[in-house]
Amino acid sequence: MSRPASIPIAYFAAVATVLGVMVFFTVKVLRFERSMGEAQASAALEENVRLALWRMDSTAALLLKTNATPVTMGNRNALPQQNGKGPERFEQVQQLAISRQEFQQREAIAQNVDSDWHAIEPVLLDTIVDLIPGATLEAVQVGKRNPDDTRLLASIPARLVVPASALQAVELPWNTPLRVSLVVAWACVILAAGAVGWLLAGTLALSRRRGDFASAVTHELRTPLTTFRMYAEMLSTGMIENPETRRQYLSTLVSESDRLGHLIENVLAYSRLENRLSQRHAEALTVEQLLEHGLGTLRRRVEQAGLALEVKVSAEATRVTCRTDPVAVQQILLNLIDNACKYGGTAIKLAVDVQGPHVECVVSDLGPGLSSGARLFTAFGKSKSDPIPGIGLGLYLSRKLARDLGGELEHRPGSQGATFVLRLPV
Repeated sequence: MSRPASIPIAYFAAVATVLGVMVFFTVKVLRFERSMGEAQASAALEENVRLALWRMDSTAALLLKTNATPVTMGNRNALPQQNGKGPERFEQVQQLAISRQEFQQREAIAQNVDSDWHAIEPVLLDTIVDLIPGATLEAVQVGKRNPDDTRLLASIPARLVVPASALQAVELPWNTPLRVSLVVAWACVILAAGAVGWLLAGTLALSRRRGDFASAVTHELRTPLTTFRMYAEMLSTGMIENPETRRQYLSTLVSESDRLGHLIENVLAYSRLENRLSQRHAEALTVEQLLEHGLGTLRRRVEQAGLALEVKVSAEATRVTCRTDPVAVQQILLNLIDNACKYGGTAIKLAVDVQGPHVECVVSDLGPGLSSGARLFTAFGKSKSDPIPGIGLGLYLSRKLARDLGGELEHRPGSQGATFVLRLPV
């Protein structure tokens, strides 16, 4: 596996692992929060049950006690007294009598409980309707009472039955502390993954652009240098004696030097733009002065290609003055003319006119035109199957330079050939 392909795979694997861990902890935290809510609801229900039992026991004891036959203690003078004991012995006997009285009262209540508590059941349940709606009582045999049952009444042989609806369903709001923490954690993870992915994509794109740059420039430099060396050796050794042939060779060397100089200028401009070192020297020039600044270079490039350049300037454009950098404008037009020479037909047109607050320089040719999916303004966007020499940097640089001047460079679709429009502010 190649290194560029392994880096995205490793990144997506790491992101998938982190997201899996986050999902696992999110599920665990939400379950824990729900279990805590259910525990709180259950504790609240048990508290209501204890309060309900206390209310019913108090009410039942009061109601059943009125039906019991009390046993009186009798005359305190009838209590036996032992010789020599005095008041101390009397107090002991008195306490014994009171305990016996309470025991007799409880026995009397217990004898009547089995038959009496059903009569007071509606009253008992009515006392706890605010605590446990829908609760009921069920009879419990005295000998089969479970001492561990926390819902037995102490005053009557009955057990409190709590309906399932008494346990309230847990409905947690969305903005609980745990859920807010989870939202913040997910946002941080997603932002971190996006930032790392963006940085990684930028690094890979920069690495790919550097590779494309080195490959394209190396290939483009090899051809003119080879031509220079071969022709220079032939001319220096006197192998070419025919004056016409020598003139053709020298013309070829001049053409290749122009091509090499144009390539180097584009590379330097690209480097300055990428490193934000570009400095513009704006001048107030008329359109005629602006064209004269680089028209000779443009005509020489067209003549080297064996084509003709037709220049047309409108009358309104001749009266307009614009403040711009003539060197940058010349480089933009040279890139457009160079592309027209490579891909155009028999003639190249340069038309200058005024449209609103802009001066428009339109460069068009009669070539096969451009496909709709062409990567026109992308650095090194030249197709590898394109046999025409070039590094795919001209249009990218031209648009960058045009925007740096406060203008714009666009492709205008047409029926025949390719047309590019350079707009400069007046």
